[in-house]
Amino acid sequence: MKGVLTPKSVAIIGASNDETKLGGMLVKNMINAGFKGKLYPINPKGGEIQGLKAYTSVAEIGEPVELAVFAVKNTLVADEVRKLGEAKVPYAAILTAGFKEESAAGAELEKELIKVAKEAGVQFLGPNCFGVMNPGAGVNATFAHLLPPVGNISIFSQSGAVGSSIIDWAIFNGMGIANFVTFGNKADLDEADIIHDIMEDPQTKVLGMYCEGITNGEKFVREIQNTKVKKPIVIFKSGRTQAGSAAASSHTGSLAGSDAVNNVIFDKLNIYRAHDLDDMFDALSVFSSCGPMEKDGIAIITNAGGLGVMSADAAFEAPNVYAVKFSEKTIEEIKVRVPTVAGLTNPIDVRGDAKPEYFKEVIDIVTRDPEVGGLVIMGSPLDTADLESVARIIVDMKDDIPVPTVVCFAGGVKCDRANAIFKAGKMPTYPTPDRAVHALSVLRGYTKNLDKAATPMEVPDVKGYETAQKVLAKAKAEGRDSLTESEGKEIFAAYGVPTPGEALVNSADDAAAACDKIGYPVVMKIVSPDIKHKTDVGGVVVGVKDADEAKAAYTKIMDSCTKNVPGANIVGVSIQQMVSGQEVILSMIRDPQFGPVISFGLGGIYVEILGEISQAHAPMTEEQLDRMIKSTKAYKLMSGARGLPEADVDAMKDCIRRIVTIALENPEIHELEINPVIVGLKGKGCWAVDALVTLVKE
Repeated sequence: MKGVLTPKSVAIIGASNDETKLGGMLVKNMINAGFKGKLYPINPKGGEIQGLKAYTSVAEIGEPVELAVFAVKNTLVADEVRKLGEAKVPYAAILTAGFKEESAAGAELEKELIKVAKEAGVQFLGPNCFGVMNPGAGVNATFAHLLPPVGNISIFSQSGAVGSSIIDWAIFNGMGIANFVTFGNKADLDEADIIHDIMEDPQTKVLGMYCEGITNGEKFVREIQNTKVKKPIVIFKSGRTQAGSAAASSHTGSLAGSDAVNNVIFDKLNIYRAHDLDDMFDALSVFSSCGPMEKDGIAIITNAGGLGVMSADAAFEAPNVYAVKFSEKTIEEIKVRVPTVAGLTNPIDVRGDAKPEYFKEVIDIVTRDPEVGGLVIMGSPLDTADLESVARIIVDMKDDIPVPTVVCFAGGVKCDRANAIFKAGKMPTYPTPDRAVHALSVLRGYTKNLDKAATPMEVPDVKGYETAQKVLAKAKAEGRDSLTESEGKEIFAAYGVPTPGEALVNSADDAAAACDKIGYPVVMKIVSPDIKHKTDVGGVVVGVKDADEAKAAYTKIMDSCTKNVPGANIVGVSIQQMVSGQEVILSMIRDPQFGPVISFGLGGIYVEILGEISQAHAPMTEEQLDRMIKSTKAYKLMSGARGLPEADVDAMKDCIRRIVTIALENPEIHELEINPVIVGLKGKGCWAVDALVTLVKE
C-alpha cells in the first residue's frame, strides 16, 4: 500500500484552476505541501492548471501513476476508474460524495463502482472520503489547507469531519503526523488493508483511529495479530448507544456493530479504546512522546498542595498505576539536597516559591526510587512561581529523565506560556491532574499487556464435524433457522460436551416408563423448533418424582404449549435427568463483523437479573479463557468463596473449549446458548442441560 501512503506520482481527476472547487483545492494543497513526486492534473480541456501541464486523461500521461485522487461528479466516477484500469493505475482515493451515504440511487452507483474497480484491478479509498496526507512525503490529497508538522502519529479516520478535527488538534498542539488516511464509505479498502503497512512504517510510533464500524472485523483481528511489529493503537469508536448506532448507519452506510463485542476485540488486541476525542488526544500524546512504562508506581511533584491531592486521588482511582511510598533513601536525599521542601510524602510539595532548580533536583532523586515507573509534574500559576523557567529546565533535562513523564500546569495565561514551552519540547501536557495521571495509566496498561502470555487454547481431540453437518443440513433442508433441543444436544454429544441422561417421548405412558428408566428426579421439557423459550409458555416441569407425576406433567406441558403457541410444530417432550451444582450460562454468538464471541456468567434467572457476563473472542488463548472465567461472580461462587464447596472449574473450561471448537468448525451456527450448564463439585464434571441453537440466515 505504499502507493497510497507514499505515492511517487499522483493524478488529480477533475483538476481545476478554481481553487474554491474540490479539484482546485487538491492541486493547490499538493503543491503547497511540497510534493516531491510527479503531479498530473487531469481535465478534459487539457491546457495548464495552476502552473502545471494538464492532461485530458490518465492515458495521455504516458508514464506510470501510483495514485489517482477523484474530484468529479458521482455519475462519472465508475467510468474514470475503468480508465485507471486501462492505464494500470493501482490505487485511487475517491473524495466524491453522493453514494450509499446519501440515497438509494447513490447506493446503486456504489455497487457499480465496486464492480468496475474489481474488473479494472483498481483498489480505492472511499467514496465519500477526506483523502490522504503524508507531510514527510509532501502529500496533502485532502480538503485541508493546513499541513501538520512531520511526526510519529498515524491517523485513520472514517469521517472526514473528525479527521479534519484531528489534523487541527495536531497543528494546535505541535504534534507531528506520519500518515493520515480516511476511508469514507469503505466500499473497497478499509483499516484491515492498510494497518500492516502502518505497523511496519518506521516513522509511525502510534496509530490513532476514529471509526463508526469496522467492516471486515475478522481480517482486522488477523492483520493485527500477525504483524511482527507491535505498536500502540488508540481507537475512538463511536456508535456506543442505540442512537449512535443508528446515526453511524445513516452517515456512512456502515454497521456500528455490537458495542460489547467491540470492547472484547479491543481488549484482545491490546487496543486502547478512547471514550471521547479528548481521551483519544491524551492517549496519542503520551504514546507519541513516551516509551514503555515498566512499573506501576508513579511519583508526583507539585508546587501546590491542592493539585497534589487531586493527582493522588486520580492515582488511587486509576486501574494501572499507584502513588508510590518513597524509600527512606529517597526521602533522606531530598532532605539533604532540597531542604525547603514542604512535603516529603508522595506527592512531593516543593512549595509555591520554589526555585526552578529545586524541581530539577527532586526529579532527579524520585525517578531513581526503585518503585517509580512514571512521573507527574504539577504546576500552579502562583505569583511566587516562575513556571516558564521551570518548564525550560524540565524540557532541557527531559532526555535524561529515566521514566515516562507527563506535565500538568493547571491555569490560564501564565500556564499557557509555560505549556507552550512543553509543547515545543514534545512533552505530553494535560490541563487537569486526573487527565495527566490517566495518560500514564493508559501507557502502563498497554505496556503490561505486551508481556501477557499467549498460550494457544487446547483443542479437544474430537471428531464431531460430520455429525454436526448432518444435523445442520437436515434443519436447512426443512427450511428451519433453529434446531430442536435434542438436535442441539446431538451436536454437543458429538463434540464431547456432557449432557444428562434423557429420552424423547410422545405419550403420558411413555413418559412414565422413561422416567422410571432414567431415575428420579427428572425435568420434563417441550421439544419444538417453534418454541425457543419454553418456560414462558408452560413448557417445563421440574422435579418430577414418580410415574404419576410424570404422566401429569406430560399432559400439563402439552396442554399449555398447544394453548399458548397454537400451530406450533411439537416433536414431543424431553425427559432429562436432574443434576445438581452451580448454574452458569455458556453461549456463543457469531458477530457479523468479528465472528464467534463466547459469553460466560451466572446462569438461570441470574443472567437476566444481574446482567453480568464476561466475553472472549474465538479463537482465544488459554490465558484469555482463564481471564474470562475468573472475572465473573460465577467464578467466585465456584472457587469456594466463604466456605462454599469448590465446583469443577476444570470441567467447565473443557466444556468451553468444546463449544469454541463447535463455533469455529461450523460457521452455519449463528447462536448457541446453554442455560444452564450445571457445574458439579470438584472432580464430578458438568452438564449441558439445555440447548438453544439458531442458524445463520442465508
